[in-house]
Amino acid sequence: MRKSTLFAGLVAASLIGLSTTSLAQTMQRQETPQIQRQNNNRLVARVIDLQPIASRIEHGVVSVRNAGTAASGPSIATVNCHLPGEEGGCPEIPAAALAAYTNAAYPNRLVVNIPAIQPGHVHSHNLSFWNDVDWPSGAYVFEFVVDAGGTNNESNEANNAGSHIWNVP
Repeated sequence: MRKSTLFAGLVAASLIGLSTTSLAQTMQRQETPQIQRQNNNRLVARVIDLQPIASRIEHGVVSVRNAGTAASGPSIATVNCHLPGEEGGCPEIPAAALAAYTNAAYPNRLVVNIPAIQPGHVHSHNLSFWNDVDWPSGAYVFEFVVDAGGTNNESNEANNAGSHIWNVP
């Protein structure tokens, strides 16, 4: 009887140990809330807020601002170029640059990988092919979506999209 009681006690202790280990691993996986104590002793949540800076596309630049108070994680920005009222009509990306700016998850979009951005900072990516494109005269609509994959938990998801019309003389 003593052996079975001892054995049962060891099994129970092992299960408690595994349960505690499992609980600790689960707790480590959970994201720690980012909270900051200000000088007036108020607690303020730290948040991510990514926004496109659409007008910079005229210079061949895709820019994303983190207007939040916490660093973002890496993300994807997409750009859709088209003529007003149409689905296409923009010049093609040169074949040599195509692989760097496409992703099957975002068909018919220019895709730019965005690294983590510190709060209050801007990441600007110069499109390597921009100066090689012949832009005929006309108006071009550029529609942007930042954090297209939804990888960042933002305070305002509604401002992730933007657009810009570029009038080429």
